[in-house]
Amino acid sequence: MELNTILEKLGQEEREFISTLIEKDPLTGVYNRRKFDNDIELLISMSERRTKGCGLLIIDIDNFKEFNDKYGHFKGDLLLKQVTKNIEKSIRNYDKIHIYRYGGEEFVVIIPDTTSNEALAIGERLRKKVKATCDVTISIGVSHYKELAGNINELITNADKALYEAKRMGKDKVSLYEKTS
Repeated sequence: MELNTILEKLGQEEREFISTLIEKDPLTGVYNRRKFDNDIELLISMSERRTKGCGLLIIDIDNFKEFNDKYGHFKGDLLLKQVTKNIEKSIRNYDKIHIYRYGGEEFVVIIPDTTSNEALAIGERLRKKVKATCDVTISIGVSHYKELAGNINELITNADKALYEAKRMGKDKVSLYEKTS
């Protein structure tokens, strides 16, 4: 039976509860990878109608495994929550609905209606905020749909490549994917 068919049989409050269980990361309260996979297609389609396009940030907590090994998983969970809150505080209210826990210590932020340079500046603001308020640093890879990528796969792949470049440069960096001719 399809999920939508099941949800249609429930009351509004029950539908919202089930949707939250399906779409949200229970630890951090932000959306999960499944929701990201659904939302990115919609946001890219919406970007077709806007002139600026859509920025994508992939954020990784530097040395998270070492932090977890040193302080334990409970402290690691608290750190994930703290980093999430700092990401939320550093972006526009409109963009807070586009924060996703992508995997273990990785987060993704989709920034609609922005240029690549604006997305880079937002990434830098996030990096500084986390460094100033948390016991860790983050590395961020930035890409942009329209300016640097022509489809979803390129967008994600390019942001991932930029993240690896930020890590290669010594971590605690923000890197914008650059096209090579």
